[in-house]
Amino acid sequence: MEPKLKILLIIESSGAGVGRHVIDLAGDLARGGQAVHLIYSPLRVDGLFARGLEELRALGVPMMPLAMKRSPHPKDAGCCLAIRRYLKQHGPFDVVHGHSSKGGALARLSGIGLPGIRVYTPHAMFTMNPGLRPAVKWVFATIERVLGWFGDGIILVSEDERQHALEVGLPARKLFVITNGIRLHTPPPAENLRAKLGLPADALSIGFVGRFVPQKAPENLLRAFAALAGRFPKARLVMVGDGALGPALRDEAQKLGIADRVTWPGPLDGPSAMFAFDIFALPSRYEGFPYVLLEAMAAKLPVVMTHVGGAGSLVLDGENGLVVPPDRADLLEAALERLLADDGLRLKMGARSGERVHDFSIGKMVEKTLALYGSLAARPGRQP
Repeated sequence: MEPKLKILLIIESSGAGVGRHVIDLAGDLARGGQAVHLIYSPLRVDGLFARGLEELRALGVPMMPLAMKRSPHPKDAGCCLAIRRYLKQHGPFDVVHGHSSKGGALARLSGIGLPGIRVYTPHAMFTMNPGLRPAVKWVFATIERVLGWFGDGIILVSEDERQHALEVGLPARKLFVITNGIRLHTPPPAENLRAKLGLPADALSIGFVGRFVPQKAPENLLRAFAALAGRFPKARLVMVGDGALGPALRDEAQKLGIADRVTWPGPLDGPSAMFAFDIFALPSRYEGFPYVLLEAMAAKLPVVMTHVGGAGSLVLDGENGLVVPPDRADLLEAALERLLADDGLRLKMGARSGERVHDFSIGKMVEKTLALYGSLAARPGRQP
């Protein structure tokens, strides 16, 4: 069967959730008969992305490593020219789809004047960061508006992100929401995982999975846990991940007197780690549509999270979790306390998580993405 579309995916942030998204998207598109190509940066590849590259090679996906820098850099011009050469040598492409800020910028600029539609997925726009100085936010918002002229569509992974894009000044007619999706998996024996993590058999474990960076606000989770730890002697906090804040967080746990109640296993496979938890906590300051929420729901966990991407669509306050404002450790504490104190509520919300996650599959994500490619190509002035 002849491929239906020729698609080039471009990604600089080859790791974490963005890398996982691109690997999943590329793999399912290729298995569905599309002719998929991939340009990625080798500078930030993690283990999951590296394994995904091997799977894509087995599917016959052509790919090119290109050393793209994370921040704006003089070498960006050379990267743009390299991508343009690839487009001419291996094209014409029906779709050029860039992921995250750098991939999105290069995808749109390198394809100017060439056939095909140009699509951009920010995966949580940089301007969503509440810690940005106003001048910095204005500069990056202006860049987003200018680049918006050179693309056909912008995929936002949550309604929160779409609303932010409108506030930044991006045109509504170019904005589309397509949420992330995952493959549901068979849970491993939770008892073995808990033992490996050093958790007592009767522990009530609160789990965090993510990078130790300001965006994720892990320090607020430590403070919330410290405030309630005395009332719940069986409660334990498991901080899965690593990052620049790691040493400071461990020092904070010592100062708060909870060092013996907090486990730091380092980076672990998120989907597996979830099955060792009783509650999942996400204290982030901003998000697009984090995969960890999907993984927690697949493990039938109740979720305590801040009001960021995924709240209101994945996690419904009072239904399969509790939602609080960002940077309110006191309200985070109250929500965690409510679940720790009520076994029935934890089980009820966890079961609802397991039901809701079936609405967020990779298949549906890829189906909607393909449909968007087709609708953008069919717009006036475009050759279907």
